[in-house]
Amino acid sequence: MFNWIREAIGLFFAQLGIDGQFLSFITALTTAMLLLCAGFILYYIIRIILQNVVRIANRRFPSKWRSALLKERFFIQLSFLLPAIIIKNLAPDFFPLGTRSEILFTAIINLYLVANITLILTAFIRSLGVVLLQMEATKDKPIKSYVQIASIFFWIIAIILFISILIDKSPTVFLAGLGAFSAVLMLVFQDTIVGFVNSLQLSANDLIRNGDWITVSKFEADGTVEEINLISVKVRNFDGTISTVPVRQLVTDTFQNWRGMEEQGVRRIKRSFFIDSSSIKKSTPEMQEKASSQHETNLACFREYLVKYLNNRGDISTNKIIMVRLLPTNEYGVPVELYCFAKTIVWLEYEKIQAEVMEHILIALPQFELLHYQRK
Repeated sequence: MFNWIREAIGLFFAQLGIDGQFLSFITALTTAMLLLCAGFILYYIIRIILQNVVRIANRRFPSKWRSALLKERFFIQLSFLLPAIIIKNLAPDFFPLGTRSEILFTAIINLYLVANITLILTAFIRSLGVVLLQMEATKDKPIKSYVQIASIFFWIIAIILFISILIDKSPTVFLAGLGAFSAVLMLVFQDTIVGFVNSLQLSANDLIRNGDWITVSKFEADGTVEEINLISVKVRNFDGTISTVPVRQLVTDTFQNWRGMEEQGVRRIKRSFFIDSSSIKKSTPEMQEKASSQHETNLACFREYLVKYLNNRGDISTNKIIMVRLLPTNEYGVPVELYCFAKTIVWLEYEKIQAEVMEHILIALPQFELLHYQRK
């Protein structure tokens, strides 16, 4: 139907004095460029219409799906598809069947279609990942790792199709000889495969989730998990910096996950201070009255007093252990350790409670005639 366009282009160059094989080449090249220009014009028209329709619909009826698809440029990639299909179907009308120009142009269009469809699929998968990370049931899962694996899978298929198009053979022929090439593939994707297995282990054993507060001393990471992918875990530290921890290290090495504390809604206070051993003496009736006990020494009365004080504080959990114990004596005196749980996981509130308790200890010591050891 469009043979006249190719013939008109050929006649135009022939009138310019071009003939022979070069005439065929320049005619085919110009025809191809004309088709591609028409395709780009059609792409821009489709893109403008499609994106405007989607944006208007999203403003009137907000949707996480549409927002995610727009963010991941799904509709832009989709806009490329229809022009490519139209050009592929029109190619026989512009290039004689069986000619080198027709074979080459068709191969280029097929390669483009494979790449475009792969980009559409990967954009859709990324959009799905964005939506899943916004859902309550899946927001703490390593969704990005699965998205990356799916994207790699699609690109492996695309590469197989690329090769089959270039060698003009069925993909099954290439796949039949893939066994001998599997060792090379395993070497190339070794880190990806190991990362995927490690991500599955993290997820299956529920070791880490998005939003968890973790501490990995080896990598100086102490903050909130923002992203889990195939290779690494992105941690935003409390000082605003970002640390990257290899997924493999979280599986093979130790790290601290504070999720259990956050789920219980309490945070442990474990602080110690030193008592000058020379100030330990027999308790007085006044000391025993303050401690509500008949302990023999002023230190024992003081420990009992602290337990009573902690139990009476409304911000210390009485459902958890409240303990004031003595640690092994050393050259600094007698260590006394507080062990209890604050009824908050908010950092500022926790530090305020801890500071108030320690300050009260310092002002209560003289009431029991005890001295706080301070190295001079």
